[in-house]
Amino acid sequence: MITNVGAYLLGALDPADRAVVQAHLAGCPVCESELLRMAPLPGLLQRVQEADFAEPEPDAPITEPVPVAPAAPARRARLPVLVAAVAVVIALAGIVAAQTLGRKSDMVTWSAHDPASGIRAYVDLTQRPWGTELSIRMRDVPPGKPCKLVVRARDGSRETAGWWAAGTTAEEEIPGSTSFDLSAIAKVEVISGDNIVIDITPPD
Repeated sequence: MITNVGAYLLGALDPADRAVVQAHLAGCPVCESELLRMAPLPGLLQRVQEADFAEPEPDAPITEPVPVAPAAPARRARLPVLVAAVAVVIALAGIVAAQTLGRKSDMVTWSAHDPASGIRAYVDLTQRPWGTELSIRMRDVPPGKPCKLVVRARDGSRETAGWWAAGTTAEEEIPGSTSFDLSAIAKVEVISGDNIVIDITPPD
């Protein structure tokens, strides 16, 4: 099932498979831990472009005759760009983790409280060279609720910064990331299904 966590995180599963993974995550601490570890990847993946994996320009033709080499085996079909991008992003995730140990002076904290549900949320946002690092803490979220962290920019665009199954501890602490600069972020939303669980905006 761990092999499906990455596809779930990137939104690549159909509704039926997504429901199966969500049900499994509710009772599997190993897969849940893997999901939390990979939570920053969707935001980092926004920074990877297809041009990063373009074939290099061929070398100039050699004018001198060279011995004819035996025919090489046919190349395997190129893997989808998304697979290569994920490999790069996983490597970047280690760099991001190291960066979290420093530069806390750049961090700001936003908070929100929904009186109807009693849910409280606090999100730390830290400007990074590649965008913004997020760490959100949730209280009183119903257990087993699959949640999505969505970042909305001031120009109306949006990015998904992470996925997780909520309610496994008294206070969730979920990492996330987005390619948006901190100054460009208008608000952060926690969404479950089609419903906004809580809206987090900058303090007045």
